[in-house]
Amino acid sequence: MEHVRTRGWESALADYLAAHRAAVFAWGDCDCVLFAAGAVAAMTGSDPAAEVRGRYRTRIGAMRKLRGRGWASLEGMMDAHFAQVPPAFAQRGDIVMANGSLGVCIGRTALFVGEEGGAPELVSLPLASWSQAWRVPHG
Repeated sequence: MEHVRTRGWESALADYLAAHRAAVFAWGDCDCVLFAAGAVAAMTGSDPAAEVRGRYRTRIGAMRKLRGRGWASLEGMMDAHFAQVPPAFAQRGDIVMANGSLGVCIGRTALFVGEEGGAPELVSLPLASWSQAWRVPHG
C-alpha cells in the first residue's frame, strides 16, 4: 500500500508528536521504527509497520522481523517504502536517520525516541546529524 499524506496531515502529525512527547523506548512498542511508522500512519492513515507492531520485544527480535521481510537494514526497509532525498531537502513529516535511528523531521531538527537528562522524552537532533532522509509523499 502506498503511503501518501492526506488532508489535515499537519495537525495529525502535531497531535501524534504531542502524544509521544514523553515516549519511553520499548522494543516492539515504541522503538525508532514504530515511532516513525506511527508518524507516517498519522499523516497517511496507513501504518507501514502494522504487521510487526507488538510482535517482537528485543533488538534481536526486531532484526529477525526486518530480515524476515527481506531487508538487511533499516535503510533497505525505508528504501522499499519511500524515496530517498538529501537530508538538507527533508521536509516536515519526512523520516530521517541519525546515529542509526529513525526520527521525524519537524524542520531543521528531527525528533527521536530517547532520553534527555535521565527522563524519557522525544530528543531533538539537528540537520547536521542526519545521515539519510526519506520523503513521505504528498497527495
